[in-house]
Amino acid sequence: MQLFSSWTGSDFLIFYSALLFAGCFAAWWIPSQLRGTGRRGEALDAESVALLTGGRDRFADAVLADLFVRGALERSGKDRLAVVRGDIASGAAGKALLAAGGPMTRGEARRIIDLHAERIAVRLRRSGLLMWPEQHARLRWLSITPFAALFVLGLYRQRAGSALDEPTGFLLILMGLTAILAVIRFVQSDPRTASGLAAVGDLRTRSSRIAHAPRPEEASLAVALFGTGVLVGTPWEPVHALRQRGGDSGDGGGGSSDSSGDSGSGCGGGGCGGCGG
Repeated sequence: MQLFSSWTGSDFLIFYSALLFAGCFAAWWIPSQLRGTGRRGEALDAESVALLTGGRDRFADAVLADLFVRGALERSGKDRLAVVRGDIASGAAGKALLAAGGPMTRGEARRIIDLHAERIAVRLRRSGLLMWPEQHARLRWLSITPFAALFVLGLYRQRAGSALDEPTGFLLILMGLTAILAVIRFVQSDPRTASGLAAVGDLRTRSSRIAHAPRPEEASLAVALFGTGVLVGTPWEPVHALRQRGGDSGDGGGGSSDSSGDSGSGCGGGGCGGCGG
């Protein structure tokens, strides 16, 4: 006996819509329950914080901000920074940028220090603040299973309706919405463990002042925690301008997808596709 054979198209659309709402809730609930606990370890430096809060893009921004504030870099044209002092004491990533020499875009800078970002990401995984790639992949797929099951159900009903020459346009729209939400949920999945999320939350709470008035020695940490938007209105605003223009930053792997503070997106989506669980 065919499923839903006695249902009208309107009945099934209402049923599907209710399941879609439930699927949104489940897609948020599953990661919150299955996310690894991790563990809290030693104090984090600005580069580790940057990778934990915003991935490799934020890591590059924090390194550039640190070098710019300390006079090692200066603006060169609209979308480039040039090395003017190569003798500034810095970490491995900063040294790699200073050794590169000539004017560079933000995307070029990110590619230069990408290997250093990966090394820090490995350290954060070992310390229990980031999930390992296979753990994150499993959580991603599990989080979209409600949408996948719902899409299969909709496809079954759509084919049955088409066989009976019933209009299925609205159902196809809802199925398309289901697929879009699944993609959003998959992409926005947060690779941090529960301990990683808690560590970032604690740091932001304790460092709320520097989000509004960072001192020179705090600029790198401020960018790491809150994004380059904290540099607006300061002498170091060119780093933020570079961030806004820099569409060549490459793919974003390594850390988190939390980009709050740069463009206001990141984990603030809410609803079905929202905050990365």
